[in-house]
Amino acid sequence: MSVMQSVIRKILSVFVEETPVSGMAAANNLRIGATPECPVAVNDPHGDGGFQLAIDKFLREESPDLIFLRSDTDDLSVVRKALAYLSRRGQEVVVVEQLPDAEVAAALGVGVREYQSAVINPNGDAAALVG
Repeated sequence: MSVMQSVIRKILSVFVEETPVSGMAAANNLRIGATPECPVAVNDPHGDGGFQLAIDKFLREESPDLIFLRSDTDDLSVVRKALAYLSRRGQEVVVVEQLPDAEVAAALGVGVREYQSAVINPNGDAAALVG
């Protein structure tokens, strides 16, 4: 491992910890996953950019069809920031069960029906509209 890779891993470890939801000690304001359980916990309480590093790492390593975002707290501000970030990236179908479908669809720039179709079949025709 190069020095640069080592430094990047140390930086990422500050923001990201992979902790099963059942073993969680503290609430996190963002969780990312390929399933609704969202096993990747992100400690970025003010949305200062740690969530972007965690999302980029997750996408590189997992390449999921759907990306689930969730907050363990009532504060959904970082979830909304992560949704906005993913909508700018495009090509991903994002599910945020804590937000209304209309809000998620609007953030992704599609209609509610197209969004719901993309969630049901993330590799179908409607998925091309998302992003």
